[in-house]
Amino acid sequence: MNKKPFSSTWFTINEDRSPYVVLHANPSYWDKKRGPKLQSIVFRNDLTKDEALYLCLNTEGEVDLVTNVQPEHARFVHSSPYAKLIHIGGNRVLAGTFNRYQDDVNFNDRNLRLALNLAINRTQIVNDGFYGYADLVPALTPPWAFDFPEELIPTGQNSQLARQLLQEAQWPEGRVLRIATPKSFENVARIIASQMTISLQIKVEVNVILPEEELKWKRVLAEKKLIPNWDIFLANPYALFYEGTPAYFHREFLGIDGAFRAGPTLPEFDELFEDMASETDQQLLLEKAKNVDRFVFNEALALFLCAPHDLYAVNRHVKFKPYRTTFELIDTEVTELHWSRNSFL
Repeated sequence: MNKKPFSSTWFTINEDRSPYVVLHANPSYWDKKRGPKLQSIVFRNDLTKDEALYLCLNTEGEVDLVTNVQPEHARFVHSSPYAKLIHIGGNRVLAGTFNRYQDDVNFNDRNLRLALNLAINRTQIVNDGFYGYADLVPALTPPWAFDFPEELIPTGQNSQLARQLLQEAQWPEGRVLRIATPKSFENVARIIASQMTISLQIKVEVNVILPEEELKWKRVLAEKKLIPNWDIFLANPYALFYEGTPAYFHREFLGIDGAFRAGPTLPEFDELFEDMASETDQQLLLEKAKNVDRFVFNEALALFLCAPHDLYAVNRHVKFKPYRTTFELIDTEVTELHWSRNSFL
């Protein structure tokens, strides 16, 4: 038994990197149709994200590919003479976890959770918060997953019903709703806050967590020793496979060992999740995974938002194929016009 339960999670305390990492192709790779098609790849760790993007968009021969381009920077890539934008439905789902530990408001009340879901306009969040580079999701399973329940549709905005449910949930008069978000989703959080303020006619505050403080906040949430001072926390866990996705998304938000669970364990959820996790028949696994998402949707157990796309800035002469769940370069190649094939550069 590991006495340090979070010693092997995604917490990173320190990270020492060399300025450059060079990968050389394996010419004996078995799948010749895929590649490798490049002799070597150089990863640069000596640049910030902004520096890397600037060099990719404005120079030739410095940076050929930049990952994790922010949606608000997409227009700069489109206008660059040196680079093009490539995007794909990403392996993350953005949602809000409810703080069910609060004692002055009851986030264990489905009416309250449903009211908050009915108060927002998800299409506007995708268009204004992600500049269109995101997919709507009914609950926590993204639409590209094999276990996506196709009969579910994203909850639409219904301000009148949202206010009625908020009243039935006995929201205290004058109580401020507090949303905490990493810096990267500040714009999205402020859109959500504006929508809720108008729909629910309550005051909503946004607490932006700076990058240097994110680890501390996530640790408090994961350890569950202290009650967080927020009501909704925006988080975006990721998946590594196309099936069994509740193991990545639903478990993180609601499971026994979920790092983003903010409240007591949920026996009915745990029963459905364990039934899925122990299934070895693939078809049954998909059906049971769908049942997990249906339950979470019907109970409105999170503030469902969207699945953001992965955006890449890529040199105009590089042929890059993105994947949803991994970052691979085996079938990436360059054209005859690429700088590496021109000796005068």
